[in-house]
This record gives sequence, structure tokens and C-alpha cells, in this order.
Amino acid sequence: MTAPEAEWTRAESGVEVRTVAESAGSPVEETLTVATHRDPTGLTTVKVDGELDMLTAPTLMSVVGDELDRGCTRLLVDLRPVTFLGSSGLTALIALARRCTDDQVRLRLVADGPNVLRPLEITGLTAAFNTVSDPLEAW
Repeated sequence: MTAPEAEWTRAESGVEVRTVAESAGSPVEETLTVATHRDPTGLTTVKVDGELDMLTAPTLMSVVGDELDRGCTRLLVDLRPVTFLGSSGLTALIALARRCTDDQVRLRLVADGPNVLRPLEITGLTAAFNTVSDPLEAW
């Protein structure tokens, strides 16, 4: 099975969207959409929609890595639309947290449903992240 290819689009509102659709011929049909928005105040919002697993986690890391390379002081990762969070997705979130710590970027996760909160609870990772249910409560 080959890795999925990502496709970038830029919306007129300034939001960048990268969508990953699984390669043709794969027995698994997955799609992950990652949309980013940079605010002049140093806040970058990353909205993740779809399944976050071993096939799609590298795309999230690539997008977030690009955003951190561009420079931001606060990163808000909205996981509310995530339909599945697998172990590779959890690993990606841990790596993201480490990168944010190294770069002195304040990280917040937005999650309000069992698709994300349950895996965080089961693995004991709820204490490792600042998680809020509403993006307006993040800062």
C-alpha cells in the first residue's frame, strides 16, 4: 500500500486546506482534511477533519511542521471533526507537543467528543495536553 498524496488548495479567506485521499486500489477509503489559518496576532489554527491514523498522521505532521516553520506563538489544533484517532495519531500529537515545547509555542487542543477524548483518556495522555471543548476558551 502506498502513502496517500496530499493536495493543497487556498481559499479566498486565506485558509489553506490540504486534503489526503487514500490511493486508488487501496482496500481502505480514508480522507483527512487539514485546514490552517494564520492570525496576525501569532495564533495559528489547524482544523483536522477525518480519520487520524497511520496513513494520515504524516500529513498532519507535515502541515503543522510547515506552520511552525513559518513562525507562530500559539497553535490551536481543532480535533472536533476527527472521526477516529488511532495510535499513530496519538503519536503525532505527542511529537507535535514536543515540537511546540522546543519552539516555545503554546499549544491547545480542541476536542469535545469521544472519538478524540476517549483515546486520550485510555492512554493517560489527557494530562499531557491542554484540551478545551470550545476554541474560545483556549486562551
